[in-house]
This record gives sequence, C-alpha cells and structure tokens, in this order.
Amino acid sequence: MPRSITALACLLALGSTQAQTADLVRGEYWIDQDLGIGANTMFALSNTSQVPGLQLPISMAGYGPGVHTIGLRTLDADGLWSLTNFTTAVVIEPLPAPPAGLVETEYFLNEDPGFGNGLSAWSGNDTDTAGVQINPDLSDAVTGVNTLFFRSRTSDGVWSLTNHRPVLVIEPEEATEIVQVETFALPGPDPGFGSGDQHSVISPAIDLSAYVFDAPLVSGTDLYDTVMVRSRDASGRWSLTNRVIIDGSTAVEDLGAAAGIAVFPNPFTDAFTVRTADAQPVRVIVYDAQGKLVHDQLVNGKDRVDLSAHSSGTYTVFFWKEADRIHRVQLVKQ
Repeated sequence: MPRSITALACLLALGSTQAQTADLVRGEYWIDQDLGIGANTMFALSNTSQVPGLQLPISMAGYGPGVHTIGLRTLDADGLWSLTNFTTAVVIEPLPAPPAGLVETEYFLNEDPGFGNGLSAWSGNDTDTAGVQINPDLSDAVTGVNTLFFRSRTSDGVWSLTNHRPVLVIEPEEATEIVQVETFALPGPDPGFGSGDQHSVISPAIDLSAYVFDAPLVSGTDLYDTVMVRSRDASGRWSLTNRVIIDGSTAVEDLGAAAGIAVFPNPFTDAFTVRTADAQPVRVIVYDAQGKLVHDQLVNGKDRVDLSAHSSGTYTVFFWKEADRIHRVQLVKQ
C-alpha cells in the first residue's frame, strides 16, 4: 500500500488579488480533478484581504504513488473567486520493513552441500554481518585455485544470496640452509639483491637466529642508526629485508636492563668480559677511535674479549643480541 502523506500547499500569490477587493472568506482545493467552482473541498479563511503565505494541510490518503496536481482558489465577501493556483505533491511507496535479524552464517569450499549443511562461520543476532571475521577451515583445499562460498540466514528462515571469493593454495617450497647474508646501511640506498656488503655464513642453517656470520656491521655503520639485513638460501631465494636499529648510545650500566648483557670491567687493561643473563649468544664488534674494525667475536653465554694487542684509548663496541636492535657502548682501555 502507498504511504499517505500530508502535503502543505503554499498560496504565494493569488492570480486575481487585484480583482478581489473585499476580504477573503473561504477557499477550496482539488487534487488531480476539478469538480467545478464551489464543488471541491472547502477551507475557511478569517476575513483577510490577502493570504500570500497560506499554509494548508492537505491529506493525500488514498492516492497512489507518484506526482499529483493540487488546484487552489479563494472566494471573497463579494462572491468573487480568484484564479486557480497550482502546486504538486509526491506520494511515495512506504519504506520496506526491516529484515529479520541474521542468526547464522555458513560457508563451504568448492562444492555446495545444500542450504543449512555448510560449516558454521558465525551465529548470533544481528542485521548485518559485513564486519564479521571468519577463520575458515581450508584443510580440504586443493593446490591451486579454490572457491570459498558463504551465506547467511535470518531468524525467519530466509537465506541470503551465496557469496564467493577465490582462495589460492600454494605448496610450500622446501626450506634450505641459509648460506649468504648481506647488509647495507640507511640512510644510504638499497644497492639491490646480491650487491650489499657480503658476509659468509660460518654455520649454514635454515634459521640463523643467532646471527652466526662474519662482520655483521657494514663499514662506517657507527655513522648511521639503521642496518638492513637479508639472507639467501642454498636454493637462491632471498629473505625479506629486515631492519635492525642501532641505539645511539647505551651506558655500560644500562646494558644489563636493556639487553641482559653484563660487561666488565670498564675501564679495562687487556680484556673485558661479556656475559649474557640467558646464556644466549651475542655478537661483539669493536671499532677503534679512528673507526677501524679491530675485533669481531661471537660470545656464547660468557667469554673474554681480548684487546691486549691494541693501544689504549676509547673503543666503540657494538653488542648484537636481539634480532632487531644493536646496542652501541663506549669502553675505555687503559
């Protein structure tokens, strides 16, 4: 059924106001069909000489959807009618009733098992499941392109359209040992895969969690704050390029809290000791005051770093234990 609305017809100017010199006493209006002067729906006026802003409620009950024409005229005390003024009213269809609440969403892979026979993705009570996150079981997916279907049901048993999206399943490649590591420093440019500073892997493995390769810092790294690291396996595949932040400076006293590394003594005479709280390996790289690499050692748990062959002075020592952070410390050799 069309919805009935109330239209407000505004009489902005009556066509015969110049001829109607007496006060206006009443008016009439019609919708779509004029039944003749004086034979339409009447409305009263309060003996006024003009009605330029007339507001008149007109019921559109019973009229179908669409545009309808309204005619309106007034009568004065001398019995004279004005010209007929026109306006329009629009009747619209009523808004549809809100859908019943959604109570479940089901999904299936590749082959439709029939309504209600899919796997449950969601259940509850809502009018829209656009933001619902599902974690479908893809154990039966085949290698290649699969199709994932899903649909929802309302509380009155009505199913939605069946939506679908492709799912690509790729057989994982067999992991091989990492045989090469390369680095470069930011803010310099990426030299490209295979063109960074090369570091041989001492003990090839599938996972180099201990960073067991030589000279992990590129020349002049102490001038920068970030080292980019990536690796290549025996099959020629490169890893993602990882970012390792170098702390600007860490006091020896703060190194334990920051990374679980104890360094003592400082100052030292011939050697200093490095100990990790969790017995995990830490790489120790030492540069002299001129920026020259003078020592590179992997410490497992606890070990001495011997600098007896080097002159006294201040040394910049890098401790690389965490995967994404290197700590830079100043040590003094007496």
